[in-house]
Amino acid sequence: MELLASVIVLGYNGREFLEDCLSSVLDQDSPSAQYEVLYVDNGSRDGSAALVKERFPQVQVLELDRNHGYAEGNNIGFRLTRGEFIVFLNQDTAVHRSWLRELIEGIRSAPDIMAGHANIIHPWYPEYSGLDQRADVSVAYTPELTRLGYVRYLRLGPVGPPTDVLFLSGASLIVRRQVIDELGYVFDPGFFFYAEDMDLGLRIRAFGYRCVVVPQAIVYHKHSLKTNLSIATVVKTVRIIRNRYLAFYKVMAWWEFVPMAALLTIGSPFNALEFGLKPWQRLLYGLALVPTTLAALAVALWNFPRYAHKRRDVRARSGVRGAWCLRAVWRGVGLSLSNKDDSPDKELSEEPTG
Repeated sequence: MELLASVIVLGYNGREFLEDCLSSVLDQDSPSAQYEVLYVDNGSRDGSAALVKERFPQVQVLELDRNHGYAEGNNIGFRLTRGEFIVFLNQDTAVHRSWLRELIEGIRSAPDIMAGHANIIHPWYPEYSGLDQRADVSVAYTPELTRLGYVRYLRLGPVGPPTDVLFLSGASLIVRRQVIDELGYVFDPGFFFYAEDMDLGLRIRAFGYRCVVVPQAIVYHKHSLKTNLSIATVVKTVRIIRNRYLAFYKVMAWWEFVPMAALLTIGSPFNALEFGLKPWQRLLYGLALVPTTLAALAVALWNFPRYAHKRRDVRARSGVRGAWCLRAVWRGVGLSLSNKDDSPDKELSEEPTG
């Protein structure tokens, strides 16, 4: 039987999640011969790899010598895969029994769809109560880029067909192998973690293809929310915003990037409105994001020469011309930005999985 899909679960000190995650991945309604599962351990120190080897002998285990980050850890795993479709899944997830089949059917629904992500159910959604039963959900959710360049979670309404998005969520992401071959690489290792999924989605769009959310593919994401201000949080947020600048820089002409960079610089402090915080907390976080954003911009400018060759490569082979990216961000790729879900954005809420 043809090997349709390769599922990569990247882990880093996530032993507590792996039993539920891998059990759900192996319990799909797709024939087991149609997909392979690879667990990539990113230098964990909590015995994660040993647990997977003992409990899930059908899962291929790759132990890395250190934490290579989300981007390069998944890139290393990709090199061992054989499937037509490559699926990247966070360790802190549990998936519905039809998740893989629905992802593949969603991508196959049109020849120009090259990537997509699942209907990701976060703990603050009411549907998250169905986690233990891996219940069906009737509402579709997706993260998407706002007009100011940061990520906002949207409630799309009733579950329907695949819908175009600019932002791809690395929590549960599917990509056709053929577009990876065309792009030359999956995730940019220089990003380490954060916004590498955004970068992938923008590059795919730059090549003239579509990215979608597949509402029928259901994933429960168990990440915890953290909004404490600390040095580690500041460093993390600088990296997130820096990577956003770089992702836009890689696909845009200069005359398009300059106004986008200005929007991102102005808009980043307003990201504090997305955390569901009290008014005084919103003010505090908004003020904290001003110097953080300026620091991120300075770091991004410092890194532009390192990314110039990647930008030239994307721009030279791009199948879309003109200010396509700026226009797509501004109009929301057909999604209504008024349908936002009042929940924390990932900027100060998600812990890295690798």
